[in-house]
Amino acid sequence: MLITAELLFIVLLSMMLFMIYKNERTSAKKSLPRAKAEEYWNGKERRRHVRFKKALELTYMVEKKPHLKHSRTVDISEGGLKLVLAEKLATGTIMDLRIALPNSKKNNEIEIEGEVVWSGDAKDEEGSGKRLFYSGIKFFAIPEPSGTDLINYLRSLDKDSAV
Repeated sequence: MLITAELLFIVLLSMMLFMIYKNERTSAKKSLPRAKAEEYWNGKERRRHVRFKKALELTYMVEKKPHLKHSRTVDISEGGLKLVLAEKLATGTIMDLRIALPNSKKNNEIEIEGEVVWSGDAKDEEGSGKRLFYSGIKFFAIPEPSGTDLINYLRSLDKDSAV
């Protein structure tokens, strides 16, 4: 009889400890700092420069492949741009870009060197059936007067076209 009482006491004690453990786990899940992750994705803009949604014609040449290819921008800023390409470029690829700026007084093309920082599939919005890719390009070398021309062009854009 004493052994039965001891076993019953151990079972009850085990159940109480399990309930306390379960209660602690649920309260710990509720108190996890989710706001940081949500703020990171849904919070204020993390880019240094304002992006403008502008489709500009450009030609580019990938380092080690001396063929000029044509493309267009999706958006552009002082620090980089987003391209629509017919080829997927690897991250870290160096590119020479010639961007045609509208309403430019002198030479209407600016020359910029950039690096691919990301690439991904793009939707075929034109219905051409071709596989297209987006690439994010970070500028790292903008010789003068191209740098000044780019900044003047971006400052002339309407703030409503900012992304």
